[in-house]
Amino acid sequence: MRITAVLKSSLMLALALPLFGCGEPTREDYRDEAAETYCDRVDECGNIGDGGEYESVSDCIIDQKDRFNEVWPASECDNGRINETQFDRCLDRINVAACDGSWLDTFSAINECRAGNVCTN
Repeated sequence: MRITAVLKSSLMLALALPLFGCGEPTREDYRDEAAETYCDRVDECGNIGDGGEYESVSDCIIDQKDRFNEVWPASECDNGRINETQFDRCLDRINVAACDGSWLDTFSAINECRAGNVCTN
């Protein structure tokens, strides 16, 4: 009797999990993570707040979500077409970008994070 109750509970939990957001990340999930990673780095570099690139972290995130929407268009990157390994490389590149805003670091991050690298056909 107890085993039946445990099995029923397990089955109910297994059926309910998809309702709680478990599953493959969407393009928007990746976009949000990339935007937050970028803005965390900008903040670490002291470029958010008075005299910084952005007034606040939330301003940065809004701007970067728009940018990643353009960089990873739905036509190329939707429906599970973001390669997780390449996405992680993009985040790694963002995280090691120099705080001085050198053009070489900027170019390298843009190249690593472009749709041709991150999205699959």
